[in-house]
Amino acid sequence: MSVQATLDAGRQSAQAAGPFALNVTAIRDLGPRLRRVTLGGAGLHGFATDDGATWDMRVKLVIPSPGRPLPQPEAFEGHDGAGAALTWRQGWLRLPEAGRGELRSYTVREARLGQASPEIDVDFVLHPGGPQGPAARWAGKLRTGDPALVVGPRAAAGNCQGIEFAPGGARHVLLAGDETALPAIAGILRDLPAGIRAEAFIEVPDAAMVEELPSRATATVTWLQRSGHGHGELLTGAVRRAIPATAGLPDPDARDSGLEEVGPERTLLWDTPQYRRLFGAPADGPDADGAPFYAWIAGESSMVTGLRRHLVRECGIHRGSVAFMGYWKQGTPQR
Repeated sequence: MSVQATLDAGRQSAQAAGPFALNVTAIRDLGPRLRRVTLGGAGLHGFATDDGATWDMRVKLVIPSPGRPLPQPEAFEGHDGAGAALTWRQGWLRLPEAGRGELRSYTVREARLGQASPEIDVDFVLHPGGPQGPAARWAGKLRTGDPALVVGPRAAAGNCQGIEFAPGGARHVLLAGDETALPAIAGILRDLPAGIRAEAFIEVPDAAMVEELPSRATATVTWLQRSGHGHGELLTGAVRRAIPATAGLPDPDARDSGLEEVGPERTLLWDTPQYRRLFGAPADGPDADGAPFYAWIAGESSMVTGLRRHLVRECGIHRGSVAFMGYWKQGTPQR
């Protein structure tokens, strides 16, 4: 079996991920638009990481249906008619629709699993004065001690799901995103080793979301405060200046192909080389100075689509060296 087939099989295993019944152990507001929720529970001793690193790991949060309790983890388990174990999603879909809640993807900002009471942090972008999605409404009402249900990777499965960041042998990493990508960018910078050159561009509504982002890598973080500019306008300009189309990058005939549409209405685009091991395979091409290059872009779908098109079509960077994630789409309600 090939390496990719092995990884595919692990990711599709019924035991690769599953529900973790947790409780809210702390809540911290990091300004008016960002709320950090700490979730803890003994079950997290079985939560998988990449040797302690979480990078841009996504987990699923079960948002309870209005007026209903969260499902019990045991309800996600079972077997199909042929006796095969159900995946957690199959088990969840078998629950009555009125009471199974809704699923939302969020990044693990930090995991502290080695302590007696293991915890993970999840950051929620709030929208004070504006429309709130189900997850933001839920996060805004949480209190310490409230129950939570997280679907994440199981350590017993021998692999770690939900990580898209996979730079291969790249020594130059570009990170770009809006406020919804801030937790993932912060995690990547924290987990990068020394010897990597990282450039991070983060567009946020205003200075209230600016924070220190430590890294062992040689990292430059540029904060772009929207303050009246259109969403993505400043970030697009900054990335284009950092990696200009005239940079002389290889593979000028690269084409923007193979994108995967995801989401309930297939409105989001997603394309990442996630099956490569972190820092394992060589990068597909060098940057303008000859160093192997990798780009990670996430946030509003239209914005990151344009940035990926610039890197792949205009700069000639091979699409295998660009991870591209539409977390949400402006004008489309995130159910």
